Amino acid sequence: MNLHSLDEARLWKLIVKGNDDAFAFVYRKYSWDLYKYGHKFTIDSNLIEDVIQDTFVKIFEQRQHLQIRRSIKFYLFSTFRHEIIKRVNHAYQVDSLSDFHDKIAWEESFERMLEDQQILTESKTKLTKALEALPPRQKEAIFLRYIEALTNEEIAELMGIKIPYLYNLISSGLKTLKSTLSTL
Repeated sequence: MNLHSLDEARLWKLIVKGNDDAFAFVYRKYSWDLYKYGHKFTIDSNLIEDVIQDTFVKIFEQRQHLQIRRSIKFYLFSTFRHEIIKRVNHAYQVDSLSDFHDKIAWEESFERMLEDQQILTESKTKLTKALEALPPRQKEAIFLRYIEALTNEEIAELMGIKIPYLYNLISSGLKTLKSTLSTL
């Protein structure tokens, strides 16, 4: 059976029935994306790998009771994000989510996104300065939209915000990046 050709509904049905190949396929398809996303919250690779593993174990153990409403990718990112924030907050005893977001390391993914969008025309120093000008929520929204290709609805739900606010975050963030890069 060619798992690449299956839509997510059929793929999920196979997973629910206990098909190990389908489960392994989903793991291979999304684990690297989750790993990259985890580096936006912490540089602790072991913690990221543990949370990825725990996310997939949770899915495997609860597969018969889970309802995947949007997409497998969205469910994975949502579950992973919740758990990584919880563990990082616990590990570093951060007082608030705002303090936590101040510690996020976004530069690598944004460099790739900006190169793809041909916004980045100068050195890494310019990029670092431009990224420093962005608030953490704008960084996260732009990453999820342009790097992870989640829908606006998925991002809004994941970040716990309304869609109009998400549009403002992304638009303002891109304008700030362009403006900052052009003046450096």
